[in-house]
Amino acid sequence: MKRILASALLLLWLVLGVGFTNAQNELAATLEVLSDGVEVQRVNTVNPIKIEIASVVGVGDIVRTNETGEARITFFADGTDTVIMPNSEYRILAFEETGEAEFVLSVEVIVGQTVQRLNRVLGANSTYDVQTPGMTLAARGTEFDIRVEDNGRSAMLVTEGMVNAGSDDSENSEVPAAFGIRAPRNGELSDVVLASSFAQLDSALDGCSASVTMLDDVSINVRTGPSTELEQVGIIAPTDIDLFLGVSTSGDWYRIPFEDDFGWILSSNARIVGDCSGLRVFEDNWMENQDTDQGVSEEVTPDPEG
Repeated sequence: MKRILASALLLLWLVLGVGFTNAQNELAATLEVLSDGVEVQRVNTVNPIKIEIASVVGVGDIVRTNETGEARITFFADGTDTVIMPNSEYRILAFEETGEAEFVLSVEVIVGQTVQRLNRVLGANSTYDVQTPGMTLAARGTEFDIRVEDNGRSAMLVTEGMVNAGSDDSENSEVPAAFGIRAPRNGELSDVVLASSFAQLDSALDGCSASVTMLDDVSINVRTGPSTELEQVGIIAPTDIDLFLGVSTSGDWYRIPFEDDFGWILSSNARIVGDCSGLRVFEDNWMENQDTDQGVSEEVTPDPEG
């Protein structure tokens, strides 16, 4: 019944030309309220309007949700919609239908969390870009989640397909399904890491609190990679280890911060302290390059074919 009322209301708005301040050629999408707490600030206006059921939104409009609000925007482009989660702010920057089933769409996630979905692969003449404070995302046909924190740090997870992530301070990265990426406001992109939730993404990039115990507190050898065959770069006391930044695929080897760089330790008595959604996993042949802070072998790599 709610969908029928929403459709009827939208049709009335379109016929009478009321309920919005945008010119007709600037309209971009319909807005459906999924849970109460949604408002729209029309372009070139100051006071937001509370939306009870549905509305039409256009270029320049800002959609806001409070702690209970949730909304779905369905663009006038086949199979393209966005769910705006609670405590979020979202703006439509540009929308233009350039031909049959072709369009140019640009939006901005200012803060909060959104879920984007394209049901078909975009044609060569279509573009879909999402701006965040930390990066710009370009999708061809996919489903992906975006999170923007209050400090502007931006994160993205891909559920299906592929998304290109870019920033002013680093080269673009292709992010396939089941992987994610993150960037601070106006900063460099993180590595592309395996993650299916934002908690997993944060754990993979920030590491997990940890503790290591050794009989008689014997110091632990630190090596350039997860192998006793690799170079030893120093030793560390078990009591000085409080953070893991990764684990080898075979287990027992852990990546740690070491002397302004990274190192690897072997321990069967390691323990994750507190909540951790998953350490970043590295291949057993990974080796740190002590000169560049990068490995000479890739971690478990994204597969563009899924």
